[in-house]
Amino acid sequence: MVIGAGVALLFVTLSLVALNRVPEADSGVASSLLNTGQQLGGSIGLALLGTVAWTVVAHSIHAQAAVAARAGHPVHPGGPLAAAIYSHALATGFARGFLVAAGIALLTLIINIAVIRVRRADLAGAQPPVPAGPAQPAQPR
Repeated sequence: MVIGAGVALLFVTLSLVALNRVPEADSGVASSLLNTGQQLGGSIGLALLGTVAWTVVAHSIHAQAAVAARAGHPVHPGGPLAAAIYSHALATGFARGFLVAAGIALLTLIINIAVIRVRRADLAGAQPPVPAGPAQPAQPR
């Protein structure tokens, strides 16, 4: 839930930064590239994290089953030992997936801090404010 709330807050900021200094005639193309990047990034990221998690789950199941067999406790499908092994393997795999996701988020933060250089005035598209001086009397013509 925390990640979802944080990502939701970033969408507007990401759009402002991505479309900064893009001419109005090209803003539609730039916006579609941003949207495509978000969709592809989410799909590839989910595939990567799923692969990491399920690979760790599979390796953990095989390793724990081998240890149990060497100890003289054969693993029977549907038995209590198998259930314990599966539960532990799932927890281990998903923990590794979340760890990889945290690493990706940290790497992304470092890259963004190093690369993105946008001033507030650039995002607003406004001219710097002119200091207000005393009112000038109207000049007669």
